Amino acid sequence: MISALITRPALLAAILIAAPVSSVLAEYSDPLDSPAAISTMAASTQLLGITKAGERLVAVGWRGHILYSDNKGKSWKQASTPVDIDLTAVSFPSPKKGWAVGHAGVILNTVDGGETWSKQSDGRTAGPLMLDHYETALKNGDESAQKYIEDVRLNTEDGPEQPWLDVLFEDELHGYVVGTFNQIMHTSDGGKTWTPQLELIDNPESLHLNSITQSGDDVYIASERGMVFVKTKESTHFSAVSSGYAGSFFGVLAHNDVVLAYGLRGTIYRSDDRGANWSSVESGIDTAITGGAVLDNGQVLVVSQGGQLLGAQNSDSPFQQLKVDHIAMFTGITPVNTDQVVIIGTAGANLESVSRIP
Repeated sequence: MISALITRPALLAAILIAAPVSSVLAEYSDPLDSPAAISTMAASTQLLGITKAGERLVAVGWRGHILYSDNKGKSWKQASTPVDIDLTAVSFPSPKKGWAVGHAGVILNTVDGGETWSKQSDGRTAGPLMLDHYETALKNGDESAQKYIEDVRLNTEDGPEQPWLDVLFEDELHGYVVGTFNQIMHTSDGGKTWTPQLELIDNPESLHLNSITQSGDDVYIASERGMVFVKTKESTHFSAVSSGYAGSFFGVLAHNDVVLAYGLRGTIYRSDDRGANWSSVESGIDTAITGGAVLDNGQVLVVSQGGQLLGAQNSDSPFQQLKVDHIAMFTGITPVNTDQVVIIGTAGANLESVSRIP
């Protein structure tokens, strides 16, 4: 089931290997039950996900680090988090309520804008929950549940090792988490309970679900082998759409009806009809594109594993390389305003100026 090409989990692992490792081996404690260490250097360590919580910026990353900034990325404070596990993504549907996910199936929740966090779930509880869900479905006559029972057993036989790769909350109650090998769960009560939805994705090969994005009433999941899974307001499941690309997509940007999917080796594909049809876009680089954002003025920005920032005047325009002051392995980007962005990566979070693209 694993693609021969580089996957997002493999890319994240490679990036995390570059993070500093303590030379002192303390007595072992389960990182799922150990709070993240408070560090004055947290804002300079590996970060993997960033978003806005109202006007506040919130970033997540290495060993449970969660940071927040109230001055547009000029300085950062470290939040209190209950796990010492690498966190991969974060989503805030409102200024106060947010969710973060990461390795070992961790799902965290905050109700104070990201200053303090509690654990809602991890792989030790999610695995049995998924297995029970599909075993019950099989007992009730749903023979298709057998495949998902086998998949869940395979993914959990070595313990809670599978990561959640992304999280999307449409509002304070309804949200998704997605991860490796077609793992997906949905909540309708703000994460108090989660329901597996593996059967609601047209993904018989159990490809990794690398990221999930909403645009209007449409939801997009970026995956391997050039696949994008699309759920519209009218549909009850995610339909598979092949872009014609053979490699992995790591994310999707959507602006009005235009959708951009980005991934390995500088790959960008574009759809003008909300994901139904796709064509290749020249990026001018050959390193993995790992994050992107659309500014309020319509400019499209993407960042790469090679420390590059690319910009296009709008979703119809060609990309060109832009100057950055801080170079690292980039993993994400979020706008501060039309002239500034925060870029995250192996060097932490850095504020960058973005001039209007001619």
